[in-house]
Amino acid sequence: MSDDEHLVSAAEVARLAGVGRAAVSNWRRRHADFPEQVGGTSTSPKFRLAEVEQWLRAQGKLRAPARRDALWRSLSLGRGDEEITGLLRELLDHLHDPGAAGSVPEAVREHLEQTADGSRADLVEQLCARHAERLGRRHLATAPELAALMAELADAHGVVLDPACGPGNLLWAAAARGADRLRGQELDPGLAELARARLRHHAPATIVPGDALRADGHAGTRADVVLCEPPFGYRDWGYEELGVDRRWEYGLPVKNEPELAWIQHCLAHVRPGGTVLGLLPAAVASRRSGRLIRKELVRRGVVRAVFALPAGVLSSSGIPVHLWLLRAPTEEDAAGSVLLVDASGHGGRERGDADWPALRSAVLEPWRTFAADGAVEPVPGRQGVVPAIDLLDEDVDLTPARHLPLPRATVDVAKLDERRVRLGELLGSAPELLPAVSGRRPEAHPTMTIGELAKAGALTVRHQPGKLELDDAAGAAGELVLTGRDVAAGAPPTMRLVSAPESELVYLRPGDLVVPTLVAGDRTGAIRIIDRADLVLGPNLTLLRVDPARLDADFLAGQLTTRRVIETTSATVSGARRLDVRRVEVPLLPIDEQRRLGRAFRALRAFSATIREAAELSDLLTAELRDGLADGVLSVEDRWIHVVTQLAERRE
Repeated sequence: MSDDEHLVSAAEVARLAGVGRAAVSNWRRRHADFPEQVGGTSTSPKFRLAEVEQWLRAQGKLRAPARRDALWRSLSLGRGDEEITGLLRELLDHLHDPGAAGSVPEAVREHLEQTADGSRADLVEQLCARHAERLGRRHLATAPELAALMAELADAHGVVLDPACGPGNLLWAAAARGADRLRGQELDPGLAELARARLRHHAPATIVPGDALRADGHAGTRADVVLCEPPFGYRDWGYEELGVDRRWEYGLPVKNEPELAWIQHCLAHVRPGGTVLGLLPAAVASRRSGRLIRKELVRRGVVRAVFALPAGVLSSSGIPVHLWLLRAPTEEDAAGSVLLVDASGHGGRERGDADWPALRSAVLEPWRTFAADGAVEPVPGRQGVVPAIDLLDEDVDLTPARHLPLPRATVDVAKLDERRVRLGELLGSAPELLPAVSGRRPEAHPTMTIGELAKAGALTVRHQPGKLELDDAAGAAGELVLTGRDVAAGAPPTMRLVSAPESELVYLRPGDLVVPTLVAGDRTGAIRIIDRADLVLGPNLTLLRVDPARLDADFLAGQLTTRRVIETTSATVSGARRLDVRRVEVPLLPIDEQRRLGRAFRALRAFSATIREAAELSDLLTAELRDGLADGVLSVEDRWIHVVTQLAERRE
């Protein structure tokens, strides 16, 4: 690709420098030597990468990336997933045969030539892993940490098959565990070729493209281990044409149970006594439509263990998932016991994040003990062994939490006392926030709508003009975006900007007012005054930016949060109210009087926030005390009984 073709957007320029996009806009305005726009539109310009890098380097603003980051940047900037997949495949072929450079960018080849021969394959594999992370957001690749856990749990060895292999992460992990031969199939031909190119350097691998359920590329193969993360939500799995297929030994899956079709496909490809490990949505363990197949799997001793993983362990989805560990039956097998482990408490704060060391320990340790002697020490709420007969009820629900005894409450008494003191402080200070008021005869003041005030220059009204592509997955590196949902819920922003829109972004400033365009019920307090400078205005929000010499922001916020505003300037839409902020009338008061009232409105917001915090804290305290008393881990002190008795007597 020539320099003329290798163009970058303003958002990509910002990532090269490690700054926000607003900084790039400022550079364009303030620096006459900033590279000229050579493509895109007036609101979404494109620049030549080489010129941008040269300018950033001269200004001392170009981050010095590690070689891996530099390689990835050269490979990925300005390219989509499919193009990156093809380039990585050619790069792997180039390692195998230096003459097969294909269309690998010259900059990438130069980086590799500067790398020691023994490290080149590792460096390219790091690029493949980074691409797999990117694909994982669309559920096209298994996370490397999860793949390693699955390979270790299944004791991957001998012949290992993955019938939905993507770029080959599970097979790669199996090869690292010592698998002798690898077999895979992938619907996407490009990903199948990438998996083939990755794996051929580590173990004999046969990867074929195609739909494994409709066109089995490994018919007759009996592997020692089958690892599989079936495609989620893929309902067109061939129900109509595969109704009499011999693979449905445990029952014909209904149309909305594709995962049970994949599981049986895996079982049909493993030798007797071999292991199948599948990553499935948690709902597969309990959906009524699949109970007959689950019953047959349990009755014949196929189900050996089910592990509940943290919700959000996948970067593509926040749904909870389970690992099913199955063993293809032999003539001697019969229904025995099933290990159930709930490791769902080891998740991270964001999607795709997890406490991997703790999660590995929570999964592997009980399995190794169970596999050795068929027993494991029961831990309430975490692990236990359940006789198969206890699972064969009407529902055949294999969800671990349903069959594990609840753990006793754990209460930090010191933390309880801290919360009790904090609650007292909140309740004691709240009345002081309420303004001292007296009755008065209302005065008539002229009014103007916000739309009229905007025309008069007292404020500006803005919306984000372009549609934003947002992501709240772990690893999303774009700028934080404040949405209408965040403001309505009183929550901090979590969404990040994935790609820049065609129009120029609207950035928020301290002192800005943002108002949701949709308000649930009669909640009129859903408004926020911005106190930070790193947020992008998101969807379903109206921005009001006041001239502080003519309008007080707190005064305007108070006017916007009255019941009268909701009742007179909004329309009901699907149970919510759509607020037309431009129609809101504001009394024209002198600026000093606005500021005086603004202080009262600000105190009322603080009072409301204090009461909400007190309510949340009281709910938490009540629940912890109730659980602790019920489970016997807390006792009631006599002095408290005495105090409560006296209070009751006073009320009487």
